[in-house]
Amino acid sequence: MLRRRRSPQQTVVDALNDVADALRSGSSLRQSILSTAAERSPFAPVSTALVAGRPLAQALAAAYAPTVDDADLSSALCVLAVHAEAGGDPLPAVRSLVATLARRASARDEARALTTQARLGARAILCLTPAFLALVALSDPRGAARFVTDPRTRAAIGLGLALQALGAIWIRTIVGGASGSSGRFADLPVLRAVRAIAAGRARPTIDVEVAEAAETIAFALDAGLAPLGAVRAVAPFARGSFGDALRLASRVTHAPMHLALAEVATSIGDEACRRFARAFERSATLGVPLAPVLRSLASDIRERASMHLAEDVRRASVRVLVPLSVLVLPAFVLACLVPLFVGGLQRIAG
Repeated sequence: MLRRRRSPQQTVVDALNDVADALRSGSSLRQSILSTAAERSPFAPVSTALVAGRPLAQALAAAYAPTVDDADLSSALCVLAVHAEAGGDPLPAVRSLVATLARRASARDEARALTTQARLGARAILCLTPAFLALVALSDPRGAARFVTDPRTRAAIGLGLALQALGAIWIRTIVGGASGSSGRFADLPVLRAVRAIAAGRARPTIDVEVAEAAETIAFALDAGLAPLGAVRAVAPFARGSFGDALRLASRVTHAPMHLALAEVATSIGDEACRRFARAFERSATLGVPLAPVLRSLASDIRERASMHLAEDVRRASVRVLVPLSVLVLPAFVLACLVPLFVGGLQRIAG
């Protein structure tokens, strides 16, 4: 009996395209999500809550899990929840959101492409020692068996493989830091300090968090919300330290929103946060439309992040040479050349 192949997880952009197609056919937003949220869809929890009878806005808000690091899903749930609460035609917002998330995906693909050369080159060098050992084992099984039984060659091979593993971890840290990815425990103070010494200091992610929040607030403003209502609607879905600051500012009642944001931006001390607060201040004092300013701010932040990424990748290509020369090349000498040298001396002495 043939086993049924499991379908892959649907992306947020694909799910939003399905929702947009259903909206074009005349379905409501609730019906569109119900009809398109399959088992592997990111909107499947929303569909389950809707079937249970929950209101659409509450179901969308309840589907967001702050522990899941998915900016695209949080933006989609927030925009859909705002439109479910405000009413109106959600189709233009869904189309614009699809284009925005596609640009974000393109930026992530560019980040991976920029690090491809350094990553593939490092992998090729890291495969040199295991490939050489496999070649020796296939071409001379008896000699390979002697390498394992001899304590001296066994110790050299073990030490070489250990150095190889450390070099691989070091190189992966350098390349991963250049592409902006980090491990699960990278936020621990000790590991963060070790990573800064081994691979260079990582750039803060708060700028990207500001860009994501600014784009989502612009969508909420387009739905008809006032700046204060837009911030309060987006704050529960915002990520990272800026998300915490945005939630703190949204709970302030004794001062206008732009003053609360300015106070929070001053406490954080980041230029992107200050620009975000100044956009609200100009909108409140001069009457400048806020949504275009926030979109321009997000676009500028992402352009600067792209330039910083290219710079980090160039630095990573140079930093990779350190573990290659300190760990990987000595590992090759210990695991491959030393056993051959010892074996040759044994044959001469024998």
